[in-house]
Amino acid sequence: MRILFRITGVLLIMAAVVLFFWQDIKEYFTDQVNERLIEAYQDGDDHVEINRLESFITGIDATGDSDSSSDGNSGGNSAEAAGINIGSDMAGIINIEAAGISEPVYYGPVTEEKMRNGVSFVNADDHLNMQNIPIAGHRVEGAGIRFNYLDRAGVGDIITIVTREETKEYRITEIFDVSPSEVEVMNQTEGNPQELTLITCDDYNPDTLLFEKRMIVKAQIVE
Repeated sequence: MRILFRITGVLLIMAAVVLFFWQDIKEYFTDQVNERLIEAYQDGDDHVEINRLESFITGIDATGDSDSSSDGNSGGNSAEAAGINIGSDMAGIINIEAAGISEPVYYGPVTEEKMRNGVSFVNADDHLNMQNIPIAGHRVEGAGIRFNYLDRAGVGDIITIVTREETKEYRITEIFDVSPSEVEVMNQTEGNPQELTLITCDDYNPDTLLFEKRMIVKAQIVE
């Protein structure tokens, strides 16, 4: 019985340590997965494997549709077979050095799954050649991932969008808050220079458990 109590005590201590450092653990694993996603995208690969532990800790949705899952030998290796199809789902990479942001960008429409996996175009028909490119991302409480540190960027800072064909630079021109209903920030203005509109949650209300504002970062293309 004494041994049982000791084992239980050790397990409780270990659980407390994990809970205390959970956001740091989540950030570390997310960074590791992001690095693999970005490297694979730049290397021209179409699929990145995500194991079950990584999926559990990061919240990244691994579909399990890799080629290895259909070879008849996936029964014992399903953890290794699950992954993300970046060949058709990933539009590029967004880098904001001033905010420590380097995230995969997925084609729209924006979904909770895509927001867990990175950041996303808002609408299904959004693309990188439109005048106003809206990109949405979560702010993950306590972890430096997705758009959580977007507020560290400032007017004049550079945002880069990297695709397999080219790299474009944009300079931040405005940062402001709007209500969730003010969707006109995504309007297209024919004849104006191309711009990014980055969107994330802001102004968390602990009473309602809701983010009551949306933080908007506007950035104009550097010709």
